[in-house]
Amino acid sequence: MAGKMLANLKIGFLGAGRMSQALVRSLIERNVVSSKDQIIASDVDENQRRIVTSQFGISTTDDNRQVVNKSDLLILAVKPKDVENVLKNIRESLNSQKHLLVSIAAGIRTTSIEQILKPKSRVIRVMPNVACLVNASCSVYSPGQSSTTDDRSLVNKIFSSIGSCEGEIDENLLNVVTALSGSGPAYFSVFVEALADGAVKAGLSRTMALTLAIKTMMGTAQLLLDKKQSFHPSQLKDAVASPGGTTIYGLEIMEKAGIRGALMETVTAATNRASQLES
Repeated sequence: MAGKMLANLKIGFLGAGRMSQALVRSLIERNVVSSKDQIIASDVDENQRRIVTSQFGISTTDDNRQVVNKSDLLILAVKPKDVENVLKNIRESLNSQKHLLVSIAAGIRTTSIEQILKPKSRVIRVMPNVACLVNASCSVYSPGQSSTTDDRSLVNKIFSSIGSCEGEIDENLLNVVTALSGSGPAYFSVFVEALADGAVKAGLSRTMALTLAIKTMMGTAQLLLDKKQSFHPSQLKDAVASPGGTTIYGLEIMEKAGIRGALMETVTAATNRASQLES
């Protein structure tokens, strides 16, 4: 169903920043859309519009209402502080029968969006992450009150093009998702940097240490995702940590430092902050 809907679907991006650019690139390169003419984007920044036009060959404008008038699916990808003004600007141009609005603006609930738009407007909120820049994002979505089954199928198709879409989730849990997968790339980056620092301290070059740390993280993720291997994280840890070997000595230091508790508290703190910022 989603494939048929995308064949002639007009997609408009309200905001042309990194997330929008990643989506546009994937939609075109993976032939999710049949033509670049199906995509248009707006942005207040003239330089941003110029970049998007030169890189992807799509139409751009500084007029959000023009994007609405030329689109069926709208991706709201502006900063949270700008959401209200953008929605008020496009409200009269939206047609609930024609338009689906998909918001990737952090911390803005579907109910908040629906209150600004006309009654029965179709809204879905999506939480991707920065790994969409390399088509490795993991996304989930929360549907608004008037969104349809076809709308959800369409969102799944669109966001699977920039990685994986893990399906629908209760919107009350999106703050946890924000804290885990939204903020997660920062946490993993700290882990990689710290492991590399340890290797540099022990004599490896910075370049070699970072390369090994990054590729070890990537390989570990692939192992944990491999359905044939079916490793639970604890099983993989035990498989590597042989009796009396180097790994178990390293793990002892991590346990003494309280790494597990610190990581759990990290996600809890980020979740709480996301809740404070939510509107």
